[in-house]
Amino acid sequence: MRVFIGFRLPDAIQKQLIAVQEEVKRASLKGSFTDPENFHLTMRFIGAVDAEEKSAIEAVLARCAEGQAPFLIETAELGNFFKKNKRIIWLGIKENSRLHQLYDQLNAALLKQKITVADEVGFIPHLTLGRGIVLSQDWESLCKVHLPPARQMPITALTLFESVRLNGKLVYRPIADFPFAGRKASADQSDSCTETE
Repeated sequence: MRVFIGFRLPDAIQKQLIAVQEEVKRASLKGSFTDPENFHLTMRFIGAVDAEEKSAIEAVLARCAEGQAPFLIETAELGNFFKKNKRIIWLGIKENSRLHQLYDQLNAALLKQKITVADEVGFIPHLTLGRGIVLSQDWESLCKVHLPPARQMPITALTLFESVRLNGKLVYRPIADFPFAGRKASADQSDSCTETE
């Protein structure tokens, strides 16, 4: 199975993403847009694992969640980057030290357990709206489009997801949730419309 670690999204954030996605669609000639049922925030993509590796990952997530208190993150501006010359457009997450600390902790715990993770360049928290997007206008014009107001969302649990195809459709299926132990929430905020190539 192919797995990754991330967060489920509340309904309010999903509705915001659908509205933003519609704006991107109007500005696009073509692309593969994320099914709203698949909206999520990825913390770490792992890749293919066997049953033993899956159990080791779940043990890591349980330990990481045990020492975490819930916190708040907030959506930011549109962003994009390219993979193999294909544009991926996403809604960003405002700079948040708690989120980055959790990412670092998670990486260290996976490494300690010798769990192999997929290569990546830095951690850019984002909510993917579509892949292989070809715009009908320039990026700067799309960045200026009026978007729904930023929304805060509570981060209260890590989730292990499986990436599968069901009846030809890509589905990100939650395998298990690992709730955080504490109660206090906090937020860090900054915003930017970033283009990364």
